[in-house]
Formats: sequence, C-alpha cells, structure tokens
Amino acid sequence: MGLAVLVLLLALGAGALLGGRVSGLSRLPVRHLPWLGGAFALQLLGALISAPALHQLALLASAGLAVRFAAGNLHIAGIPLAAAGLLLNALVIAVNGGMPLSEHAAARAGVPLDRPGEAGRIAAGPDTVLDAFGESVPVPLPLRPEVDSPGDLMVAAGVGLLVVDGMLRDRGTPVFGALRRRTARPR
Repeated sequence: MGLAVLVLLLALGAGALLGGRVSGLSRLPVRHLPWLGGAFALQLLGALISAPALHQLALLASAGLAVRFAAGNLHIAGIPLAAAGLLLNALVIAVNGGMPLSEHAAARAGVPLDRPGEAGRIAAGPDTVLDAFGESVPVPLPLRPEVDSPGDLMVAAGVGLLVVDGMLRDRGTPVFGALRRRTARPR
C-alpha cells in the first residue's frame, strides 16, 4: 500500500513537471465505474474479515470486479498493466489458498511477520507454488516497510502511468511523446 501511495505521489509530480494538470484526470474516458466501486468495497470488506477463507473470497471477488472494470477501459494508458497485475495476484492467491509471503524478503525489508492484518497471507515454502509471483519483493520504505508482489508492482506502475497520462490530457500530449520532447537533446 505504501508503494502505491508513493508511486501515486511521484506520478502527480511527474505529470506536473511535464506541464500537466490534475484537472486532466477528470477527462479520462473511464467507463464502468460501478465495477471499480464494487472492487474497492470488497477490498475493504476483505481487510475487515479475519477468517482466511472469507478474506480470500472477498479478495478474489474484488479482483474479478476490478478486471471487469479494466476490460471496459483497456483504451486508457496504464489500465492494461494494472489489470495484468491484478490477474497475476488473483492467480497466485487462487492456486495457493492465500498470498505466499517470503520470509527472506520480509526480513530484508524490515517487516515484522506478526503484523496485524496479515489475513490471506501464507508463508512461502515447499507447499506453495508461484512463490516468485507472491509477496517476494522487499520494499523498505522509511515509515512503513512492506513486501510486495510483482503483481502489486504492475498495479502501481499502471496507476502511475494512468495518472501521468491523464494529467497530460489537457495538453493533448501522449505520455511518451511528452517524455521524448523533455529529454531530447538539442541538435
């Protein structure tokens, strides 16, 4: 979660540095918002449920709704990447009965393994599969270190791309075109 917030703040800063405006986000051609609202509601519900089976079910249902939202918005920069990350996370959770957490990655990030709210997480080990796609990436953020999955990184990157692209919509500038112009050397 901390990484997602950091990426969001960095994307807002990058969009502003490229001459974009936050108001451009309101002009993103987003469709099917109720699906996204349902996904967030199920995420919240999943966070409040301590029973592992119900927690897992809520997260999988949330991922399903988010993917449904994404399927209707693949034309927006960042959405396909975020959707792929959600699908990857859902696959890992589905085949393992929870998200495998690497104890080694947790130790490297400085994350205590007895942190409350760890419902839905299982220790990665010989009985789990796709461990490399579980929570295996240490993210030693200063205030709240965490361990993220490659799917989480894809979601964060997709959201970052979406924000920068949305901010540049007022200029009518595609993200990569704006980046090329800002970094090109004069001839």
